Amino acid sequence: MLREFSLPAHAAARARQCAELPLWLRTGLAACQGHGAAAWLSALPTPGVGGTAIPGVAMRTAVRLWLGVAPRSSPPAARCRCGEAADAAGRHFLGACPEQRPRHTKLHHHVVHLVAEALRRAEGWGAVEVEVGLDTAPTALRPDVRATRTGSGEVTWVDVSVASPFASRVAPLVADTPLAALAAEGREGDKVRRYAHALPAGPPSHTFTPLVWEVYGRIGPASAAWLREALGGPRLATARARLLSAISVALWKSNARAVADGYARCFGIPDPIGPGIAGPLEGVRIGARIGE
Repeated sequence: MLREFSLPAHAAARARQCAELPLWLRTGLAACQGHGAAAWLSALPTPGVGGTAIPGVAMRTAVRLWLGVAPRSSPPAARCRCGEAADAAGRHFLGACPEQRPRHTKLHHHVVHLVAEALRRAEGWGAVEVEVGLDTAPTALRPDVRATRTGSGEVTWVDVSVASPFASRVAPLVADTPLAALAAEGREGDKVRRYAHALPAGPPSHTFTPLVWEVYGRIGPASAAWLREALGGPRLATARARLLSAISVALWKSNARAVADGYARCFGIPDPIGPGIAGPLEGVRIGARIGE
């Protein structure tokens, strides 16, 4: 009860502290709050390519991004290989830079694999298939996962996505509503509108669920609710926590890799560090769609 009474005071204090910050920085700080955003910080490091350990340089980059400072002490060269201007805050590399598409694809496939493996190991789920097409769709639609419940035979179609809170159309809303994963929530709605109407009529019954994370680790509300139900109960709580932690670490590893790859692909004379490196998003090419 006391915590609920204190929430407005905390929100007002946060608004006062962030009022003078640039939009990019306010959006980044907001994206670090909410469900699942900090899971990577508490993950026990395990070795290997698929492990949760983040190497030293990558960890420093991730922490700097998390804290809202430039990911490296020196700025990148002036222009990315894609032709767009680079910036010291790293926002171009975390957006829709064409040079980052292979990384987006790799991240997407990795998250799909983690979700599919978690369902295969969970009680209550039978056959779990990856990238099975919807034959009833008027166009070629291929959700990422098709999973069947062992008891009822109900089929659930899952499509995984990663959304950026830094898109110009959504960044102001994210900055003003720091505890809501608005970018992920919007992508969830897009996925439902795209896939739900194309499901087979059954029997058995068919349902669709999106699983959407933001690039800074927050999970969408519908996605979180479905995972609580699909991997629910005391016996699966650990499996759900392990899945969320692994995906959070994968996102932040990918963010660090985006900076490393982005710096390596820039050319020209670096811009000096100074006021404005984390300025407003207007005029900066930031895309909303990260990893279809």
